[in-house]
Order: sequence, then structure tokens, then C-alpha cells
Amino acid sequence: MLTRYPATFLFAALAGFTGLTALASPASASLDVCNESASRVGIALGYYKADTWVSEGWWHLEGGQCAPVIESDLNARFYYLFAIDFDAGGGWSGYSTLCVAPGEFTIPGRTDCEARGHHTAGFMEVDTHNSPNWIVRLDEATRKRDPRPNLSSLIEGAR
Repeated sequence: MLTRYPATFLFAALAGFTGLTALASPASASLDVCNESASRVGIALGYYKADTWVSEGWWHLEGGQCAPVIESDLNARFYYLFAIDFDAGGGWSGYSTLCVAPGEFTIPGRTDCEARGHHTAGFMEVDTHNSPNWIVRLDEATRKRDPRPNLSSLIEGAR
């Protein structure tokens, strides 16, 4: 089961990563994340709603589990995910920047993150092709190391 945690340690593992795969799903309407790695992961979600960007997190997903991060029809074509691998290091992300923060967060806006007391992370764009449901698969083959040295210090002391 996917659980949203307010724990600061989830943010402490923050790093910018690349790579994840997504496939359409015939299941009930939702945006699901499947953690196909053996590791625990922390997940942040980004989306555009009511003329503003929003990012929220953190959710915790154990290795081998799938769970929804959105439990309703998807009403946008694009969503954005950022995931951290707590056990093996690295994670999954991309080049769409949004804000993240320690603990549980919901942050409107995607600019001036540091000036507003947050941090900037690179989120992976997920194209749902306007499907009402979608699955994002996180696996070890697509997990990347931290390409953003300015965030690497945030993973010290995690776990």
C-alpha cells in the first residue's frame, strides 16, 4: 500500500534523477506507481490545476508494490513524478522543475522555490495520452544516479 508520510527523512534523500517507464492500464481510473525495484522509494507528484502548478509529496512505496497516487479519473494529459530510492541510492526524475520540501507538502507554483523556503527538483514528465488511468513503472534498469551535485548533500543521513 502506498502511504503518504510527513517524515523529514524522505526529503533528506532528495536528489535529481532520470528515467522511468509508463504504460497505459486497463484498470480502474487512477495514476498508479509500480515500484518494480527491490528498494523502498519516496515519491513526489506534480500537476497543473486551476491555472497553477502544484507539487505534493512524499509517498512511501515498498519494493514490489503498486499503488495509486491519484485515485480518480486523470483530467490532464501530463503529470510529473520524482522518486527517490532509499536503499540503493539514485532515483527517477527528469527536467521539469517543481518545488519539494521536507515532510508532507503541497506547494503551489513552480518558480522561486528556494526563495520561498523550498528546494527545486527535476520531475519526470508522464504523458498519459489523455487516458483516464495510467501506470508508471519504476525499475532498477531505469534508476539513475544523482546528476545534480547541488542536491546530493541532501541525501546524507537518510535511511
